[in-house]
Amino acid sequence: MRQRTVMTLLALSLLLTVCMMKKPTLTPKASTIDLTIAVVGTAPVLTQSPDFHSIDLQEIKGDLRRYDAVMIMPEYLHQAAGRDYATVYRKAQIPFFFIGSQKSVEPFLDPSLSYEESISVPNPTFAAGMLYDDTQETTWLFGEGIERPNRSEQLKIYQSIFQTIEQSHLIK
Repeated sequence: MRQRTVMTLLALSLLLTVCMMKKPTLTPKASTIDLTIAVVGTAPVLTQSPDFHSIDLQEIKGDLRRYDAVMIMPEYLHQAAGRDYATVYRKAQIPFFFIGSQKSVEPFLDPSLSYEESISVPNPTFAAGMLYDDTQETTWLFGEGIERPNRSEQLKIYQSIFQTIEQSHLIK
């Protein structure tokens, strides 16, 4: 009888110890992305988005060091391809993304080309991007082959753009 009481007390003690142990808590993922992006035009509405700052097109000629990247939205593509901005894209040392551009990055870099005159890329794209730094030129196309991306595809493309921005910081 005494042995049974001791065993019962030990079992209860063990059970209480296990129950009192702190359970790990799951931390929810952040609903924002740790990037600051200047946007010329209307910023996209996303469930998870970086810190978007609305700027005028003229402002890209100024100091952009506080931004991780610049996104130029469709309504400003024609103006952004103007000869006044070609040197800005080459000297800024941050990535530029041209949302809705079917023209790659050529009309933005070649001051002799207008947006209308430049050749469209063979496959439809959702966005074109570029980064110039001291040693190299990097260009990207996003959403290749998707004629009209639906909302889900657009969200994936924006995620890909944000990952590209983050990776461009790791390379520097």
